[in-house]
Amino acid sequence: MVMKKIILLLFAYSLCLTNSKAQSTHQAKVRDSLKILLKKEKQDTNRVMLLVQLSNAYTSDKPDTVMLLALEAFSLSKRLAFIKGQANSLGRIGGVYRVLGNFPKAMEFSLKALKLNEKIDNLAGIAGNLSNIGLIYRDQEQYHQAIDYFLKAKKLREQLNISDRTQLVTITSIGKSYLGLKQYDSARVHAQQAYEIASKTNSTIKGIPLSLMGSIYSETGQKKLSLEYYRLSLPYLKLAKDNINLNITFLGIAKLFEVEGQIDSTLFYANHAFETSRGAGLTIGIRDASSFLSSFYENRRNADKALFYHKVAKAANDSLSSMEKINQFQSLSFDEKIRQSEVTAAELKAKLDRKHNLQYAAIATGLIAFIILFFVLSRSIIVKTKFIEFFGVLGLLAVFEFINLFIHPYLAHLTNDSPVLMLGILIAIGALLIPFHHKLEMWITKVMVEKNKKIRLEAAKKTIASLEPN
Repeated sequence: MVMKKIILLLFAYSLCLTNSKAQSTHQAKVRDSLKILLKKEKQDTNRVMLLVQLSNAYTSDKPDTVMLLALEAFSLSKRLAFIKGQANSLGRIGGVYRVLGNFPKAMEFSLKALKLNEKIDNLAGIAGNLSNIGLIYRDQEQYHQAIDYFLKAKKLREQLNISDRTQLVTITSIGKSYLGLKQYDSARVHAQQAYEIASKTNSTIKGIPLSLMGSIYSETGQKKLSLEYYRLSLPYLKLAKDNINLNITFLGIAKLFEVEGQIDSTLFYANHAFETSRGAGLTIGIRDASSFLSSFYENRRNADKALFYHKVAKAANDSLSSMEKINQFQSLSFDEKIRQSEVTAAELKAKLDRKHNLQYAAIATGLIAFIILFFVLSRSIIVKTKFIEFFGVLGLLAVFEFINLFIHPYLAHLTNDSPVLMLGILIAIGALLIPFHHKLEMWITKVMVEKNKKIRLEAAKKTIASLEPN
């Protein structure tokens, strides 16, 4: 069975290599076309969005370029008071800081972007921000928090019927988080979902779920399948210039070859991982690759190289985990949890308010219908005087109780839920309404009853008259 899978994978790999030349220029064409459009576009909102799109095209391999383009987009969107552009550019800046390993800054800019998108109810933007926050948590191995944010982003995109690269990255990130938690079945399910999305969109992003499958099989001890999935992912990742996942894949392959004792291949791929990360400024990738190389040389008693990579790994790790950064990140994380709780509470309150308003509207409609029906029946011969007296007083009581029910929340807010103050105000209102209530009750019990008697008497006279012989 394993051999059959390997043969199928090799066949797919050969197909990938066949069309790789045609796909290799895709990323460059996207960038070139965006640059041409930018030259033609004037200083308006369209230019902001083009700058954001161009920065996104450089995400995986040139974080410095991403930062410059995002800053230009933010500056222009501020001048134009274009909130959506501000949110998008801040999100891109946050993404660069995450790649560089500055998680507090990444969280700070991601939260700023999230708040702006919430302000304008930009659901697609909110989904992107939630996904980016999830990535920040995942990079710090806080997998449960990461999954919470990823699932929120995924749900939003499903509501919007979005099934593109952003959704693929989110689903793959959920799989990677489950992999970090050693929940391999859940990781595999999400890797397969991501691959299905990739197959329906752009083939160059198939490398991300394929690389994840390689990592899953590696950790579950299926080394041959792992190696083939890693190798199958490489052409796609190279075409997409996805340095982040290239680093993961190169290092994964190096670890597999080390287990097999293939020293040259181990070094080849480990060095590729290190150089890829260093060239793109990926702090996490530098730390992981240099840690592996340090251990590799230490096991082979090459003290000089072991020490060199140990120092590089330590510097990268210190950059990621300084106490100041940890405290800053925890503070931002705590503030965001409070904010999310407040947002949830506000949404619940709005939902309850809508429910209460609908109930008030239904009660008011019912009372109006009752009053209309009462007046119609009171002017007919169908009902008797006792009906008018009883239901007239009942309707009057219902109206006054509805008024009491309607003003109660305002009184509670005004008196800060003080029973003594609320009782005093209600008594005062009741005292003011007593004369009015008394007059209405008298009108119902006397005037309406008298009118009904006259109507019934006239009806009786007509009946008698019709029965008398001419």
